[in-house]
Amino acid sequence: MRHRYLDVVVNGVRLAYMEREAVKGQNVPPILPPILLIHALLATAETLTELIAGLSADRRIVAIDLLAAQPADRTKKLDVRQASLTGLIHSFMKSIGLMQPVVIGHSHGGVLALRLAAMGSPGLKGLVLMSPAHPFGGYRSRVVNFYLRQPGRMLALSIPLAPNWMILRAYNEAAGSKSRIRMWHLRRQLSVLRNRNTLRRVLEILGTWDQDMGELREVLTKAAIATPTLLIWGDEDPIVPITSAAELEEHLEDSERVTLAGMGHLLAEEAPEECARVIGGWLARLDAQD
Repeated sequence: MRHRYLDVVVNGVRLAYMEREAVKGQNVPPILPPILLIHALLATAETLTELIAGLSADRRIVAIDLLAAQPADRTKKLDVRQASLTGLIHSFMKSIGLMQPVVIGHSHGGVLALRLAAMGSPGLKGLVLMSPAHPFGGYRSRVVNFYLRQPGRMLALSIPLAPNWMILRAYNEAAGSKSRIRMWHLRRQLSVLRNRNTLRRVLEILGTWDQDMGELREVLTKAAIATPTLLIWGDEDPIVPITSAAELEEHLEDSERVTLAGMGHLLAEEAPEECARVIGGWLARLDAQD
């Protein structure tokens, strides 16, 4: 199934996004909620193509590309704090007519989806959080802080010079034992990893990480999220350990968790077909509630 690559200016920011094209001659029923996907931190919308391919063709599917976002006025700087990014995503949904979407977020995309729901974004039909970063023990503050100081910052900015095999080995450190990351998976990430400008943006995002997580923790402590939520976690996730899932679930009023044995943190690459099957079954149950 092919995808269209589009862009739109929202709140003075040019956003690129990918939209799955409908099968020729097939009309997508307008009654089913559309899907918005938000990628992980060191990723792009294209890294989600395998996951999208496994989802049913009976609804509109859009994947936003946040690392490629640029102010329309190049003299200005993009605000990459979580509150600003989720506000931008909310405006993006309105701009392209995504009404009552199900938001699927992987890793950093998961925490943005979580915050989108926590900020009271109206009309979210559901959340799917795949190994989501979250403020209840599901992130490594010490690791984040390492990359904000020397020599961590120098190490991050030297990634474009690293050979592919070295980057692949580093990615597999985040994967589980059941399904290893292959070089063809990595090719979709190379547009980020070979670009110092996008790596600088990643470092900017990490720069407000602790503050952003603290703010989200306060919001969730005051009021749990009522939006129906599906959690998908690998039981060998070394980045956001599954042991942290229970505390997150305390702040979700209506949640279901699926654990994938032998999987790590990179679920969009390790288990796209399995995740798509799980999501498809959950969406069918969600639709049946209406």
